[in-house]
Amino acid sequence: MKRTNTPPKKIGWQFQASDSTREHARQGLTLIEVLIATTLTLLLMLSLAQGFKTLSETVSAGRSRLTLSDQLRGISTLLRGDLEGMTVDSSNPQSALSGNGYFKYYDGPLSDSSATLFNYLPTGTVEQRVSANRWGDIDDVLMFTSKAPDGEWFRGKIPKALLLVSNLNKGVPVPPMSASDWNIAWETEVSISSKYAEIVWFMRPLQESDQSATAPASTKYPINIQELLATGYGVPPETSVQDFTPGTPDGMPDRLALCRRVLLIRPDLDISESAASSVAFAGRDPQLIMKPITPTGSVNSYRYMMRFAYQRCDLSVRAIANNFVAPSSLTVQTNSLADLQRPENRFSHYVIPLPALSLGLGTSMPLLALTSEAASTGNYLSLTNQAYGTLSPSSSSVVVAPTDRGFIPSCFFRTKISRNPGSPTEVGSAVPTLEEVVASNVVAFDLKGYDIAVKQLANRGPDGGWGAVGLDDDGDGTTDNLSEAGWPGTDDLSLTPSDPGYSKTLINASTLVAAPQPAVFSNSGAFVDIDWSRKVIHAPHNLSTGLVRLGMGNIPVSVASLWPSNLSGVQLITPGVGPIQRTTSFVKSGAFFATASTGVVAYQPSFDTFTDAYESDGEWMETLVSGDAGYVAWRDGLRRFGAATTLSGNGDQGTDGIGIDGIERETSPPIPYNMPSIQATIRVQDYTAGTLQQISVVHDLTN
Repeated sequence: MKRTNTPPKKIGWQFQASDSTREHARQGLTLIEVLIATTLTLLLMLSLAQGFKTLSETVSAGRSRLTLSDQLRGISTLLRGDLEGMTVDSSNPQSALSGNGYFKYYDGPLSDSSATLFNYLPTGTVEQRVSANRWGDIDDVLMFTSKAPDGEWFRGKIPKALLLVSNLNKGVPVPPMSASDWNIAWETEVSISSKYAEIVWFMRPLQESDQSATAPASTKYPINIQELLATGYGVPPETSVQDFTPGTPDGMPDRLALCRRVLLIRPDLDISESAASSVAFAGRDPQLIMKPITPTGSVNSYRYMMRFAYQRCDLSVRAIANNFVAPSSLTVQTNSLADLQRPENRFSHYVIPLPALSLGLGTSMPLLALTSEAASTGNYLSLTNQAYGTLSPSSSSVVVAPTDRGFIPSCFFRTKISRNPGSPTEVGSAVPTLEEVVASNVVAFDLKGYDIAVKQLANRGPDGGWGAVGLDDDGDGTTDNLSEAGWPGTDDLSLTPSDPGYSKTLINASTLVAAPQPAVFSNSGAFVDIDWSRKVIHAPHNLSTGLVRLGMGNIPVSVASLWPSNLSGVQLITPGVGPIQRTTSFVKSGAFFATASTGVVAYQPSFDTFTDAYESDGEWMETLVSGDAGYVAWRDGLRRFGAATTLSGNGDQGTDGIGIDGIERETSPPIPYNMPSIQATIRVQDYTAGTLQQISVVHDLTN
């Protein structure tokens, strides 16, 4: 039957398809439909990929936070354990008769908010500057003597030869040993233990040469005697800090590590060279026998002379003259808790020889042997730049930034010998072992002490009024008056010296005639930096005001009393009246060391339990002060190095029972107040996940 095509019939508003239309219905998709389907599929796949990516990042961030939390708990537990075993409280000065050890906290010029603002390349891009904001306070040092918990011991390593030397000095026979046997004994390490230790917590930049045992020999520490004689005993080769980031410098070291050095206190070990043990020392390297040589008149030779002993053993030791050895050499002896009360016997401490030796002015008081950051190379800015504050004697036009600040020298850390054992003539080098590193992803180690006398300032908050704007919070009939400052439930702020706003409030009130008097809360006390006054003066907003000196002219009497406190580092020249001046205890302790002719040599604000031994050593230590300059001349400071010093014959005056002994004392702790507690804030970063976490450890120092 022949099929005929008929047109579609209209049914209502619809058409009924004819047989021909149904026969020619489409058998596939058009190109547009394919593209639409493909696009939808791609969008679906992209959504799935994004979902998996977000899930992966969330999981990674979660794992990172868990890992950082575990790491912080481990670090804080270790630090708490060390602090709980501390052998002294914070009372000072400690009696020389007690022999309990020491506690010291050095506060460097950086603060937790200044790394980004100060230490970047002035010509760098915004991105380069912002990349430094992960850094906080990185230059504080905590050091103290501690006792291990019951049932536990501090452990370390020393050359085996030192145990044999100690036996020889005590008359204990040792097996017959040839020269080759002694060579091997010097280069073989053995483990020892002790219930007591000198512990140091600090940050240090990681050098490129620290991370590879195949680094160029020029970046390692020389240990061969010929190499040492050729390079001298001054500045070691690895003392500069650099920013190695190619093309993206941010002005800060690429990576810093939180370190913990444990030096065992073993006064029972007699490791000095004597007639009985001279055969053990014959022909050995000065690094291996730990007998540093100090060229007369070289400041750096005193700063770095103990590096050989620190590199080769985990013992708390001091250098002392020994009549058995040559006059230009020193013997290293182990410390006791009583020895460590005196700052000159502690880890990383040295003295500056004074130029006027003919007058008998021997040395400065002991200082921390920190790196001289003025010698830093690369993109890392020197810690001596003006942003951190200069110091100038008021009687001199010389404006000098302290040069003795920065980090503990990297040459003070443990090393391993990279040469064949028993070959002392072979040219070799000592490669850092990095045994001190607790964590290499730490971006802040911020120490603060509790200042019971510091004033807390009130700020109006975002609404611009005291208390709640428009309300009579205290019900005294006056709305928004000063008595409503800090009213509970309002947006008023309480400012301490650790807050950036404290600086602006206090500086404005101290320098501007029309500035209002700051509102002061009735309560006081806060965790602050040592010498917080200088960090307030040199806050970022003050850099253009020329406030580079400590003296600030005639401070209004209404605000003069806000500056002095236990840890501020300043005092009123006349009680109740401005201006302020540097506290004299900094000068007497040696933490501030300056002369009117050369400007400031060193400035190291610290809290130190110190010792009263200098008041009963039979020699008067002269304090020289001229205007804002001053230093203590330790006339007997070179005697322990074998030098003949000229004593004044004046004797001690602060313990003679005549006059006011407190004023007559020739020395003083840097902070002559007890510090109730200390706070350590540790911040870590996961460089891959980009997460940051921190923890704070607070320890009571009164027990």
